[in-house]
Amino acid sequence: ALVVGLTVLIAVVAVSAFPSLDGSSGLSDEWLEAPIAGVVAALDGELPDWLADGLRVVVGLCGALILLGAATTSVSGCARLAHSMASHGMLPRELGRFERRTLVSSEAILLIAGGAIVVVVANGIHGDDARFLASLYSFGVLIAFGLAQLAVIRLRFTEPDLERPFVARPEIRFRGTPIPLAALVGLPLTAAVFALSMVTHEGARYAGPLWLAVGLAVFWATRWWNGRSVLDDIDPVSSLPISAGFRRILVPMKIGEIGEEMVATAIAIAAESGATVEAITVVRVPRRYTLEGELPDDVRERAEDAMREARILGEENGVEIVTGIVRARSIGHAVVEEATRRDADLIVLGSSPRWRRQSRFFSPTVDHVLLHAPCEVLVVAFPAGLLED
Repeated sequence: ALVVGLTVLIAVVAVSAFPSLDGSSGLSDEWLEAPIAGVVAALDGELPDWLADGLRVVVGLCGALILLGAATTSVSGCARLAHSMASHGMLPRELGRFERRTLVSSEAILLIAGGAIVVVVANGIHGDDARFLASLYSFGVLIAFGLAQLAVIRLRFTEPDLERPFVARPEIRFRGTPIPLAALVGLPLTAAVFALSMVTHEGARYAGPLWLAVGLAVFWATRWWNGRSVLDDIDPVSSLPISAGFRRILVPMKIGEIGEEMVATAIAIAAESGATVEAITVVRVPRRYTLEGELPDDVRERAEDAMREARILGEENGVEIVTGIVRARSIGHAVVEEATRRDADLIVLGSSPRWRRQSRFFSPTVDHVLLHAPCEVLVVAFPAGLLED
């Protein structure tokens, strides 16, 4: 109501400043792209020069800040929407990751910004018609509003016991089910306005369905890549991060029980998602030795025995196990480099209880992998007293 009231008042002032003469007005000609600036310009001669110039500066700064705020809010909203969709298996998992610096996925931000640039450039080639962008925007808004209202009504029937911290009132009971009046009134009105926009606006009529087709293609490709049906219902709480779209799981093996447990964990995840497990044994080579030199017989034999056990365990569970020995100066750096080189989707690490008795929770190796890994990392922290030997 406040937005509508202010818009009407601004229109009244603008029409008063530029009255229609012989069917034309400066608002529809000279100041069509900047009506507020035109109203300020019309005050020249009516106000002192310093005040009129000050109003020009205020209008310009307000316009720039509003544009910046709208752009950042739109990108942020789209990135959070991408996170939600990725959590429900509608977009690739990379778009649903949280990052320390950007808070949301940097890949999502880049894709959103790139998509906006492509739309604006294509509109400029088409003729730089702002109405085309506005009609495309209205298409998306009306689709979103309509689906949201339809979802509210449907959930009242299919999930009557769902926890609802906020309920829109007033409500109307239909067959014993309370339905929000706003959704009942808003859904047909939204449908009517949507039908009108499809008839009167080219952007909504042509570009809107094309945009939906691209989205459906991405959705289908994402579900196909994750080995799920298009109609599968995905619970983001139980499905993430385990076994959702992993194709290659990297396990840096430790020789001993912790290494065996990590391989077993990776195999359990791979068996559910159909992924391949790549088990590597990283041998830290001191700087006084060359990386290409022969390994001591006892180290080589223990590593080969561990990898052999991993392959046998994989065969018993129907999971492909790829093994290898990696020589490196630093185990953490080697794990990150191997994950990048092998295009891993997940790294599975084990954390010994002894580190929690010291000043740090994880070992330096685990800390380094968590900070620099190119993919998701699953850390299993064993309880104190377990595997102490």
